[in-house]
Amino acid sequence: MSPLAAWPAALGFSFLAAGFYMYRAEIFGPTSTGGSRVLSLAPVFMAAPLAAFSGEHFTAARGLANAVPKWMPWHVPIAYFVGCALVAAALSFVARRCIRWSGPLLALMFALFVLTLHLPNAIAHAGRRIFWVFPFRESQFALGALSIFVYAQQGASPAERSGKFALFAKLWTALVVIYFGTQNLLYPQYTPGVPDEITTSAWVPAPHLLSYLTGTILVTLGIAMLFRKTAVAATTYVGILMTVLAVALFGPDLFLAHTVQSRVQAINFVFDTLLFAGAMFAVARVIPAPVSRQIEQTQAPVVAGGAVA
Repeated sequence: MSPLAAWPAALGFSFLAAGFYMYRAEIFGPTSTGGSRVLSLAPVFMAAPLAAFSGEHFTAARGLANAVPKWMPWHVPIAYFVGCALVAAALSFVARRCIRWSGPLLALMFALFVLTLHLPNAIAHAGRRIFWVFPFRESQFALGALSIFVYAQQGASPAERSGKFALFAKLWTALVVIYFGTQNLLYPQYTPGVPDEITTSAWVPAPHLLSYLTGTILVTLGIAMLFRKTAVAATTYVGILMTVLAVALFGPDLFLAHTVQSRVQAINFVFDTLLFAGAMFAVARVIPAPVSRQIEQTQAPVVAGGAVA
C-alpha cells in the first residue's frame, strides 16, 4: 500500500484502538448506561480522524499546501504545522490530558479554516454548492472540539453546562443537520451523510433511495433538536447514523479500492464521517437533558471524559 494511504490509515485506526482502551470504563463498564456509553465515544471518534488527517498532512504536504491562502507565506511548513497540531490534539483527547488547551485550540484552528479558507472560497464560488458545505462542516468540527472542552471541565455539572454555549451548540448543530439533510434530498446521486460531490459506490444497492432516506432522517432529527425534550436523543441519533454510514457504507471501500487515489478517498470518507459523528456525540453531552435524565446522570458513579490535566 502506498504511504499516501498507509500512514493515515495506520494512525487513524491506531488512535481509534487506543481511544477505546483509554475510555473502556465509560464505554464498556458495567456501571455505564446505554446513552452514556454512546456519548463517551465523542473524544474517541474525534481523535482517530484527527490522527488520520495528520498523516495526510505529512505524506501529502505539498498537495495540501495548495489549499493554503495565497496571501499566507510558507505554504508547505503550514501544512506540516497543521499536521502536528492535529496529531497533538488527537493525542490529548486519547490520553485525556491537557484538554483545557487542546479543545479550544483545535476549535480555533477549525474556525480559522472557515474564516481564511472555506468562507472566502464559498463567496468566490457562490454557485457551487460544495463550497458552502465546507464552512458548515468545519464549524461543526470546531463546535465539537469546544464541546469536549466544556464537558471535560472538572466539576462541571449539567446545570453549569446549560447556559448560552449549550443553547448555541444545539441551535447551530440543528441548522447544520437540517442543511445536510436537504442536500441529501436535493442531490441523491452523491454519497449520503456529509454532503460531497462523489457518486455513491457501484456496489451499493438503491443509492438514490439511501440518500433520500438519509436526508429525511437528518431533517427530521434536526428539527427534533430544536425541542428541549428531544434535543439530546436527536443529536445522539445523528451521531449513530453517521457512525453506521462510516462503517457500513464507506468502510467496505477501504478493501474494494484498487488505486491509491481511491484508497485515500475511502480513508477520507470513513474518518470525515466518523469525525462528524464524534462532533455530534460531543454536542449531545453538553446539551441539558430533561430533568429525569439529569437526575439519572448525577447518580451515575462514572462521569465520561472528565479527566483533564
